[in-house]
Amino acid sequence: MNKRGFEFSFVWLFSIVVGAIIIFLAIYTATKLIGSNEYEINTKTAADLRNILNPLGTSFEDSKSEKIELIKDTRVYVTCNSEKGGFGENRIQLSEKSSFKDWSEPGGDVNIENQYLFAENVIQGRTVYFIVTPFEMPYKVADVMSAFNQKYCFVNTPEKIKKELEALKGDILPINITNSPSQCERDSVSVCFQSNGCDINVKGTCTGQECKGDFYKNGIVEKNNTQLYYTSGLLYGAIFSSPENYQCNVKRLVRKLGYVSEVYSEKSRLSANRCNTGLQPDTLLLSKLSESYKGLNDLKIIEVQSDIIDTKNNLLGECNLY
Repeated sequence: MNKRGFEFSFVWLFSIVVGAIIIFLAIYTATKLIGSNEYEINTKTAADLRNILNPLGTSFEDSKSEKIELIKDTRVYVTCNSEKGGFGENRIQLSEKSSFKDWSEPGGDVNIENQYLFAENVIQGRTVYFIVTPFEMPYKVADVMSAFNQKYCFVNTPEKIKKELEALKGDILPINITNSPSQCERDSVSVCFQSNGCDINVKGTCTGQECKGDFYKNGIVEKNNTQLYYTSGLLYGAIFSSPENYQCNVKRLVRKLGYVSEVYSEKSRLSANRCNTGLQPDTLLLSKLSESYKGLNDLKIIEVQSDIIDTKNNLLGECNLY
């Protein structure tokens, strides 16, 4: 090979190498910029979603349903921490379906302190549905906000729950109510009442006088090989939530119950001269039981004390405490 040919080959090879490096750096820089931008966008979107959730609470004793439409297919990551702050917190992270790659990098997690978000660990889709029910034990403590995006099929639903669901779902919720699992759509999550064979099985356990004929006032929800005890507005939370998020949020609710019970105990004491309710010791005991809460089994004794307070309060007429 002559010298001129060698120089030409070297220059050509050098140009190819330099060009490849430039292209690589351009792609790398673009990827980094896109990733950084996606992180910021997803963090802001999570904060926006939190702000939308704030006004979704119920007024008085009403339950309600809502849905939120998202611009893109989105993954919402939901976690719960019962030890953070006074009454714990939920945290959410978002990741959107990207045209550049499969899923964008999740944004920063955003805290939700004043809501109790019962959901699976990951919700994926363009629409998120909500059922919001008051948690009363016996007075209102907070709202149970159950979030989901899958279709559900409720089988052999008790009449009281059926009427409530029909009033809630309207044209909003993707919930089908049937008499047999065979009537459920293939891509739906089946929920059986008082029988097995579904993805989720619900067993009512309330047989005492305080149940007033409502067998499903409390009971067990079986899902993911886990049994979750529910009561007083927690049924939908147990159905739509992952076991770990459910147990964590219940612990948060019970902690707030302890605080609310202290408030009612003080209210009973201050109003004793004008209208003695006699409920100060009972509400104080409920507060103590809440403080000693360790797990779902403790809900049963808390529920018993709650029913005692409610029975006494209903006999007070104009002097009732709540």
